[in-house]
This record gives sequence, C-alpha cells and structure tokens, in this order.
Amino acid sequence: MTESEVDIFPLRVTGGTAAGKRKFGAEGKRKLIDACQQPGASIAELALKAGVSANQLHKWIRLRERANAAAATVVVEPLPSAFVPVVTVNEVEPVRANRESVTARGSSTRYEPATSATPARLSAQLPNAVTLRLECAAHDCALVKAMVEAFGGTLMFRLDADLRIYLHREPIDFRAGINSLVTLVEQSMQLDSLARSVYAFHNRKRNRVKLLLYDRSGFWLMLKRLEADHFVWPRRQQAVIELTTEQLHWLLEGIDIDAMRRHPEWQYLHVD
Repeated sequence: MTESEVDIFPLRVTGGTAAGKRKFGAEGKRKLIDACQQPGASIAELALKAGVSANQLHKWIRLRERANAAAATVVVEPLPSAFVPVVTVNEVEPVRANRESVTARGSSTRYEPATSATPARLSAQLPNAVTLRLECAAHDCALVKAMVEAFGGTLMFRLDADLRIYLHREPIDFRAGINSLVTLVEQSMQLDSLARSVYAFHNRKRNRVKLLLYDRSGFWLMLKRLEADHFVWPRRQQAVIELTTEQLHWLLEGIDIDAMRRHPEWQYLHVD
C-alpha cells in the first residue's frame, strides 16, 4: 500500500471523551497503521496527513505489534512423563545354580528364571531420588514385572532416623524461600541451620508444609500441599517443637501425634 492508495486522510472522528480527546474509526486506524508499516513510509508525514499527533500514531503501532505478538502461536512443551525412565544394562556375571520359582506378592502367578548365563540388570531412577536396581535372567519380562510389583508398594519418601526434627509452632508467610527460612531458623528458633536437622514450617490453613535441611553442599527445600484436609500441628507451649523422624512422617500422613500413646517401657532387675 502506497500513500496515494490511502483514502483515509484525514481520519474520520467518530466521537469524543469527557476529557476532550477525539475517537477515530477502527477501520481508518487500521489502514493508517498498515500504511506506516510499508517500506519507506514516514510516520511523521502520515500522522500530519491523518490529522493526529506522531506520538499517538506511534502508540497505535506499538499496540498493534503487542497484539500480533500475543496472537502468535505459543509452543507448549510437553509435560514430563508420569512413567519412570528405565534403563537396562547387561553385565556378564554368573547366575545362581539353583532355579527357585518366584511368586509375586499378592499374586498366585509363579515365574521360573531363565537359563541364560547372562543376567539382565534393570536400574530405575524414581522421582523421590531412590534408585531401584533389579537383577533377573535376560529377557525375562514377566519376572521383572513381578519384582517391580513386589517392591513398588514399599518405596516411599523417608528421612534418616538419626536426623533431628524441629517444628516451628506458629504459621509463617509461605512466600518465604530458602534465605528467609534460614534467617527464621537462626534468629527466631535460635538453631543452627547447617546442623544435621530438618526444620518444618506450616501455613495458616495448615494444608501446606515446608521442610528445610542442609545436605553437605547446599540446602534442600521440600513442599507438600494437601488437596483436601489439613495437617494436625502439635499443640504445645514451646515455640520450637522437637520430634523424631518417625513422628514427622506420621504428621505428614495426617496423624495427630499428640493423641498417640505408646505402651510404657518397664525396666526390670530380674525375672521371677
């Protein structure tokens, strides 16, 4: 489109605002912007012919460019697969001489090992950073399936039993990241954030928990969010509550640890 082909000069005014600003027809503005985008077009000259200011015309052009960018096709990356990536590695090692049959837990199906001299090793990296390694006769998919079924129900997130667990009694602002939580541990809880310990925090609704711990080279920050229900936080007087790792896992499962009672331990000097 050339300037001689533009039949919109000056732009037709369709109304005005209370502040005295003029309103122009949408079709005329579109044609004027198209003319400005032609090679060699002078925005200042076209603005003068259209009866608008050059700044206003520049603003319309920027709005057009933003609208075009927003309407462009967005490339959406696929979500990570819910399946665990599995890699098989074959290593030449002797196989047990005895040929015992294997029964999958919860199933009456029995699998006999193959007679191949080259065992197949299966290694799977689970989402919770646990590495599962299985070994069976080569190409024995049925046996691998049975072993995965047998172990699958027992693999879960667990903390080391020797870790010390500290709970912050009051809820916190859950926008806090690692730096804010480290400051909270050091100043409010009066504890060493670099110690071999886990520090737990909750929000006001008690449907989210954050766990902070230091592991040799850096901090871990873990978050659990409940889609329904809430965590039962211990009702105690002290500002910092110390638990065992077992109690923390109970808390994360929704158990009221204050309501739990163990059998008392009895110490005897001799047996009658």
